[in-house]
Amino acid sequence: MTVGFSAILLPQLQKPDSPIQIDSEQSSWIASMAPLLMAASCLVGGLLMERFGRKLTQLVLNVTFAAGFCLLSMASSYEMILAGRFMTGFASGLVGQLTSVYIAETSDPKYRGNLSAGFSFAVSFGVLISHLFGTFLHWKIAALCCSFFMVVSYVFVVFSPESPPWLLSKGRSSEAEEAFCWLRGDDSEAIKEFNDMVSKYTNGDSLKTKPTLLQNLSTPEFYRPLTILLIFFFVSQFAGVHIVSFYSVSIIHSILGSNMNEYLAMIIVDIVRVIASLIPCVLLKVTRRRPLAMWSGCGTTISLAGLSIFLHFRIPQQLTWISKVFLLSYIVFINIGLFPLPWCMAGETFPQVTREIGSAMTTSFNFLSFFVVIKTGPLLFDSVGTDGAFMIYGGISLVGTLVLYAILPETKDRTLQEIEEAFKLRWRTVEEDSASGQQVKA
Repeated sequence: MTVGFSAILLPQLQKPDSPIQIDSEQSSWIASMAPLLMAASCLVGGLLMERFGRKLTQLVLNVTFAAGFCLLSMASSYEMILAGRFMTGFASGLVGQLTSVYIAETSDPKYRGNLSAGFSFAVSFGVLISHLFGTFLHWKIAALCCSFFMVVSYVFVVFSPESPPWLLSKGRSSEAEEAFCWLRGDDSEAIKEFNDMVSKYTNGDSLKTKPTLLQNLSTPEFYRPLTILLIFFFVSQFAGVHIVSFYSVSIIHSILGSNMNEYLAMIIVDIVRVIASLIPCVLLKVTRRRPLAMWSGCGTTISLAGLSIFLHFRIPQQLTWISKVFLLSYIVFINIGLFPLPWCMAGETFPQVTREIGSAMTTSFNFLSFFVVIKTGPLLFDSVGTDGAFMIYGGISLVGTLVLYAILPETKDRTLQEIEEAFKLRWRTVEEDSASGQQVKA
């Protein structure tokens, strides 16, 4: 809802009768304030998760979210709006990495991809909800309605267990076993995974001997996934994954013209995004990460290129449906792979001893890229036009997809311990040997 809120806030503030008047520079700061704080709060989130645990950190960020939206609902000046965006942006930075790590540490490897993909669904659904509120309600009432969801989330988290790996790292073995069995049951496969997890600490590989940051950066099981995820998050953001969410009304107006209600079109785009974000929740149970990433990258590139070409040549009014098709296909393709997959991998690719550091660094970089894209978006659209901006995003998507093809690992159905060991062995991916039909490590 933080991501989508600016799209309905800014048009209302820019109306002549708005009691709070803003210019274009203030408008860009309102939009970009949240992602700027997301980048900074990720680093804080890593420390909070390690010190106080995943559950308590989640409870704190829910309170911060609610307070931020309540402040927005009472805002009477530009400064109060920025303060509200500051608080909701700070909490958003915490929730991203926290979600990825918690899901990775609590879920069965068979379902980890499906559950992690639920993060992108939650973002898409939140954008839709905030846009619906803003379409039919004043932005202050919409902000107050958004805060209600934080209360519901708080109640759910109160009754959720703490992460078993974190409890083990603090020497709370009995609590860890109880939480693990509550989450995963007590079948032989689950018990074996828990025993493997316990052995990492009883054999001395615990957070008590946690290496320094410099030592962490020098280990292959840390810097290899770090490099891969930095590139993956860069491609995801600079392919424009959030640019339509933040500037929905203005972008849709430039694409579709004045013959369609921008708010109706925005809701349609949001619904398509929600449906698209459900696709990886299903596909990641049966499909490997790499093929899904490649399909997503290729589809995103083609959609952006097609949209840019049709906008550039200003096609006749009766053919604007082609632009609509390319816009919707772009929303679908980027949300089935390039957006959810790096979040899936952020919590599962780093070893336990550096999981907080790694997730903090990668998600912080993601939100810093997020900020740059949102802050420069209006300037890019003004300088090269909507068609030129989409062509630039498409070029980044193309190059990024080629790079990911070369470096992206396959982590489907692997335990966190197996993934860690694989990176130590210079493992990149698991390929299917067509001759023998067996999997080999490349």
